[in-house]
Amino acid sequence: MVFGKAGRAGTATDPAPLGMIETIITLKPQSEWPEGVTYDSLRQDMEDALQIPGLTNSWTYPIRGRIDMLLSGIRTPIGIKLYGQNAAGLQKYGKIIEEKLRSFDKTLSVFADQASTGYFLYLDLDEESMQRYGMSKNQLLEYTSLAIGGLKVSTMYKGLERYPIALRLEGDERRSVESIKNILIKTKLGFVPLSTFAKIYYKQSASVIKSEMATPVTFIYITPQEGVTAKEYVKNAQQLIDEINFEAGYYIEWAGQSQYLDSAMKKIIWIIPGVLLSILVLIYLALKKIVPTLIVFFTLPFALLGGLIYIDMLGFAMSIAVIVGFLALLGIAAETAILMIVYLQESVDEAKKKYSGAFGAKELRAAIYDGSVQRVRPKLMTVFSILAGLAPIMYSHGIGSEVMQRIAAPMLGGIISSAILSLIIIPILFEIMAKKDLKNKTEEKKI
Repeated sequence: MVFGKAGRAGTATDPAPLGMIETIITLKPQSEWPEGVTYDSLRQDMEDALQIPGLTNSWTYPIRGRIDMLLSGIRTPIGIKLYGQNAAGLQKYGKIIEEKLRSFDKTLSVFADQASTGYFLYLDLDEESMQRYGMSKNQLLEYTSLAIGGLKVSTMYKGLERYPIALRLEGDERRSVESIKNILIKTKLGFVPLSTFAKIYYKQSASVIKSEMATPVTFIYITPQEGVTAKEYVKNAQQLIDEINFEAGYYIEWAGQSQYLDSAMKKIIWIIPGVLLSILVLIYLALKKIVPTLIVFFTLPFALLGGLIYIDMLGFAMSIAVIVGFLALLGIAAETAILMIVYLQESVDEAKKKYSGAFGAKELRAAIYDGSVQRVRPKLMTVFSILAGLAPIMYSHGIGSEVMQRIAAPMLGGIISSAILSLIIIPILFEIMAKKDLKNKTEEKKI
């Protein structure tokens, strides 16, 4: 089903411009799609088919587009807010920016608001003529508004539906400037053409008046190519915009996803160190020893390696959702590494009690091997349970699946490298530490 809307609603909560055509497409269930058709291929096919002169396509989801418009007024993934002195200057520089970015190879579509392309019917009133016929400004303007724009006189009820009934002149009598000039106005001296009281003409002016921070503003809407991140696009596009020599009083501000990303990154740079510090403290509270704590903490980056490889294979860009997935992976990797250290320590303590004074390097290796083997089954159970729980997300295509996939991908790839960390690297480092402690104690006994 396809539903379309042109223009904007008569409410202050709708930031859509007058020239916006909004089309909502409801797709059939994916099981009914032809083989090989994906969301990306479908969008590209529609983009190729819907090339209409004078219009630029911008693809988004209905709820996401509405939220973006309400938050920033930008209905595309990336946008530019151009501030300036007047509508003519805003349109001039908006067009220059549009042409610059249209030739940029990372741009899928770009278009600027037509800040000064509205056509309005102007009536310059002749006060002397109005006084001669005993007409007031309000009477003349009310009559003109009724004749051209219409006036609601009643409402038709059809079940739950409501339809306003308006009264105005026939289309032929108000379609052109000449027709409007010949509209007859009732006066005390009889009917007189409207042109007697006013000079009537069309004038080009601002179609929509936007302002932020008490400054006129216009928007440039940008959709980057598939796979291009907001941060990457802004960094490269800014170099092109820097080539434009703006007059004094004109400047730009990036908006949309880039604005949200900058805001989120300012918080993330504080959240990540806080999470790492919390993990370090929790590891120490669990192990009660400095060296094992440092072994676990400084080997955690190896657990991230699998996640980095997997998101690179999938072509995912680094985003807030991916960072959240990595932070969750750190928690799982730290937990399993702690359990491995505990198993190894218990196995070594039991061997010391068993062999007493005869405990040496050979017995130490056997104890570490025995402790590692005991941990294989629990670790593999953890790995396969996480894989079974998260793998279906990578094959889902429903609402919200894109975000969930970027959270799950680091954990899926990282849990494999985490298993290698726990079963191989941690025992090796623990053995090196334990041999050093054993050697120190042996030398102390000799002294």
